[in-house]
Amino acid sequence: MSYSTLSEFKAYLWIDSSDTSKDAVLTQVLSSANSKLNHICWVDDFTSWKRTQIIEERWIYETARWLEFYLKNKPVASIDKLNWSSDVWTKWTDYLIIYDRRAIFKKLQLNDWWMLEVEYTAWFQSIPDDLKLLEMMLWCWELPDRLKSDYWIWISSYRLWDEQITFWSKSWNWTMSSDDIYFSFTTLLDKYKNFNLPL
Repeated sequence: MSYSTLSEFKAYLWIDSSDTSKDAVLTQVLSSANSKLNHICWVDDFTSWKRTQIIEERWIYETARWLEFYLKNKPVASIDKLNWSSDVWTKWTDYLIIYDRRAIFKKLQLNDWWMLEVEYTAWFQSIPDDLKLLEMMLWCWELPDRLKSDYWIWISSYRLWDEQITFWSKSWNWTMSSDDIYFSFTTLLDKYKNFNLPL
């Protein structure tokens, strides 16, 4: 599975939509790029995932009016259970989510608990265009050699943390170098790389 469609990917590569001769290999390359992007961003999948998080008392902020804490994964779509309860305890259902992962409970107090266990869903209902672009930028990962010659591209490798990643630029009719694409990629990556914080 990939976040971008094949037609979006072909448009990115300037391949005519009527040319289906390489659809199979392009689908395979895009799937590989998707796996690489998820790995770099520390997520299983940006489209939908369920998470359980134990939050110790020291990470919970409490006032007379509300209780708040941060969840590791974003964007948070819903909090499904709190301390193993989904329906018995009604006070926990009155909450706000701000900054995609900060949970504020307006009627909840910590009392004598030393921790909270939160079950929640974090996902994108619609994949942002810039996330699709990040995925397509990684298309040279495990690129078949024949495509390199077919599209007359230059391949450049870069070190990103503990990862070796590859970018491309066309040797004709292309205005961005591999360095430019790498810079654009890392700039966008700053937005998504902490969606699953390793806390």
